[in-house]
Amino acid sequence: MINFKCCDEEYAGDLMELIRLFDSRLEEDLSLDVSYSRSLRAFCVTVKSDKLENFSKSYIYPVKADGELLRKREEKRFLKMAIYNSLVFLTGIRLPYGCLTGIRPTKLYAEIDSAPEMYGKSARRVFLEDYDVSAAKVELIERIVDVQKPLRNKSEADMDAFVFIPFCPTRCAYCSFVSLPLDKQKKLVEPYVDCLIRELEQMKALVAGKNINVRAAYVGGGTPTSIGVENLRRILTHCPSAPEFTVEAGRPDTIDRDMIKMLLSQGVNRISVNPQTFNDATLELIGRKHRARDIYNAYALVKGKMDVNMDLIAMLPNETFEDFKRSVDTTCALAPENVTVHTLYMKKGSRLKNEGFEGAGFELASRMVDYAYAKLSAAGYRPYYMYRQKYTSGNLENVGYSLPGHECLYNIDIMEEDTSIIASGANAISKKWEASKNLITRCANYKEPLEYVKNIDLMLSRQSEFWE
Repeated sequence: MINFKCCDEEYAGDLMELIRLFDSRLEEDLSLDVSYSRSLRAFCVTVKSDKLENFSKSYIYPVKADGELLRKREEKRFLKMAIYNSLVFLTGIRLPYGCLTGIRPTKLYAEIDSAPEMYGKSARRVFLEDYDVSAAKVELIERIVDVQKPLRNKSEADMDAFVFIPFCPTRCAYCSFVSLPLDKQKKLVEPYVDCLIRELEQMKALVAGKNINVRAAYVGGGTPTSIGVENLRRILTHCPSAPEFTVEAGRPDTIDRDMIKMLLSQGVNRISVNPQTFNDATLELIGRKHRARDIYNAYALVKGKMDVNMDLIAMLPNETFEDFKRSVDTTCALAPENVTVHTLYMKKGSRLKNEGFEGAGFELASRMVDYAYAKLSAAGYRPYYMYRQKYTSGNLENVGYSLPGHECLYNIDIMEEDTSIIASGANAISKKWEASKNLITRCANYKEPLEYVKNIDLMLSRQSEFWE
């Protein structure tokens, strides 16, 4: 365990995430005492530890940022670099993403790549030399940034629409999202749908009144298809039209011919059929009430009618490398247009976390995601978006892969944060992007579905004021 002290509480929370990554792989205790000072031209960090007698290391970084916000970002980055380098020296442990702890490494890479004069070197060199990101991860990031370049949003007038439906057939053991098991919340579905339609009508009026071009609409959850054909039809009828229209239908046991027919009639052209694994024993263990055969049956109904995404999760409980390899190989043989490979993470609120599941180590997690990357690349898929989360197995990443020309624009937009998003539903967060200020402002709805229903008038007023 690392006993961490920082002279400034303002940065302590963010720095603790980096400390935690070492903590999880450390076999003995050590202390770390961090202090800093700043002048007009330099930021000085001193790191002390009882790991070695009289250990004290000082780092001096040139200050380049102007403005309070940029200055804080720069100082936080310097502190992470100093702490990381000290811990590598003291423990011999290196992390695949070096000192980076953020959700969006591709966004950071693209920002540095567009302004190398700020850093005095290329983005590649900054990631390799300053942040100590491994060469393999830098290659992955670079591939994604290159694929995204022609697909990135180039106009503040182009926005996305997000609609949240928080119901599922059952709650998966790893899930920490705001999603409700349908069998316990059936009475809430109709009121929720009614309120959501009111918000969608306000969204459509906003889009028409401001002449907004909606480039992607995304209906997520939960499992939107779990609420049935008619309820979902009512919602989709009120969604703004967009050339890319995605509905998450992740559970194969919610997909049948009537559902697909309705989705097609509403203009939906992207759908998910998420195995997570093709191992029946694992599906039962994680609380998914379907079997591998249901995945094949659901996929047969949608293949060729719309673009399909399949999610897989590395490091599910009790799964071996061979189990995960079989799932990747099976997915490649089915050849959906998109495959998303997640690395298991456990946040507060998930059953696995509450039951104390720890999972296997970094080596197995790395072996799994490396195999997926190699296999999917060989099958013609390209990585096109990524994000990282706290408490992810092996401090790794989630990556979306696509056959060329089938990338999901919404996934790119939300990860790279260069597009405004008009969001509706419980736990939905609208985001207003101002390129000239490099600024995102947010407006959040009530998180819990019942509170959303009770306070729908307030939500409508708040969203209207935010966009006006």
